[in-house]
Amino acid sequence: MLLSNLSKLIDVKKIYCFKYDKHFSSITSNSKLVNKKTIFIFDKNTKSKKIYIEEAIKNKSPAIISNKYFKFINIPQFIVSDINLETTVLLKNIYRKLPYKTVAVTGTNGKTSVVWYLSQILSKLNYNTCTSGTLGFFRNGKKINDTNLTTPAYEELYKYGHHPKERNFFIFEASSHALDQDRIGNYPIDIAAITNISQDHLDYHKNYFNYKKAKFKLFTNHLSQRGYAVINARIKNISNFVKKITKMGIKTKFFGKKNICFEVKNGYYNLYLNKNRYKIKKLNLHTKFELENLECAILCCLLLKINEKKIINTLPYIRNPIGRLQTINYYKKKSKIIIDYAHTPDALKKILKSLTLNKKKPNLVFGCGGNRDKHKRKQMGIIANNYAAKVYITDDNPRYENPLLIRKNILKYCPNAYEIPDRKKAIIKAIQDIKKNEILIVAGKGHEKIQIIKNKELKFDDFQIVKKIIE
Repeated sequence: MLLSNLSKLIDVKKIYCFKYDKHFSSITSNSKLVNKKTIFIFDKNTKSKKIYIEEAIKNKSPAIISNKYFKFINIPQFIVSDINLETTVLLKNIYRKLPYKTVAVTGTNGKTSVVWYLSQILSKLNYNTCTSGTLGFFRNGKKINDTNLTTPAYEELYKYGHHPKERNFFIFEASSHALDQDRIGNYPIDIAAITNISQDHLDYHKNYFNYKKAKFKLFTNHLSQRGYAVINARIKNISNFVKKITKMGIKTKFFGKKNICFEVKNGYYNLYLNKNRYKIKKLNLHTKFELENLECAILCCLLLKINEKKIINTLPYIRNPIGRLQTINYYKKKSKIIIDYAHTPDALKKILKSLTLNKKKPNLVFGCGGNRDKHKRKQMGIIANNYAAKVYITDDNPRYENPLLIRKNILKYCPNAYEIPDRKKAIIKAIQDIKKNEILIVAGKGHEKIQIIKNKELKFDDFQIVKKIIE
């Protein structure tokens, strides 16, 4: 598409510095994603800054569309009145095919796993899928690229949801930050799911009420009126919210009740789907919270009109995404080392309790991130102290905080833990201490490939480090 076509597609009030016509193929409001084929969108009513425009120009954007004129810009500048309206019109012209159905998943923990499970079920049944979230952007199970945000701006949602083939499903993670900042915009959502809700990101949201309010916006502000709300029946104190969305005309469906739930009995998994009971002999997912996330994915599939028995047939093939209960067998000690992203109090407690077998607690390596919710440190210290056998406190991503003070915040509530600042040395020590038939959990970073210390991003991969140590 040529820049000269913009005036034919959107209502442009004025044009500045337009000397040479150029091709473009996408638009974005994220200056980091700009290239020579991507127009930068700047909205004066957001928290966007002048430096973002400068970064977009540096990244060779062919033009800028804005609702404000800037004198210092020396590339084509298209001025519009209603930036949101014109952006949407332009997106619909660039990406003419919207997904057949779109599913958005929110929750404190489990978003990535639900998106992953849902994608695997659909892919196994030969449906075309696109997914976006913490692990990146995937098409039909194949990774296309990383994403710098769990939930990108809505221009990127249009881009990621676009599939060259018909009848594709788009599944994405909806973070509380994105919902609070209205990054989803008017992107159409057919099914909105919530896995659970507990404390997280209070450094940003300030309090738990604001955090919950942001999560619930997925249903009140973004879900289609003909859409479905998928809710974990185990979530406490959610009845008022359910009443509210029901009054709005939103259809609510629950998992975790007798109509959609797993029951583990005599080594087998009974799955109750509506009035049917299925005995599943083989399943790669075993813990309580894995099964909860799988229930959520199954309910979403049913609402997408996928045949019940076909869903059942895929379940033995479903596996966890990288960095989520990722198991490494330590054959020398007949033990297991588990890499997991658990970085919230609720997630840490769940994984420790679920891997306590025959009253034998697992060992734990973990830390807390810097410049993030400091309230978590006390809670996670108490949880580690209560539910882990041996604890090794180390650095996570200290960022610009003093890592010594972060560790002290945790150690205050977990006094019997080992303090080993260097994360690699902490993992080595924990592995050296493993006895036969023990479980070691390395928590907090999961799939991440870097460690952030001040302004440096150092290569660091928990999974690869463990593999090298035990080889």
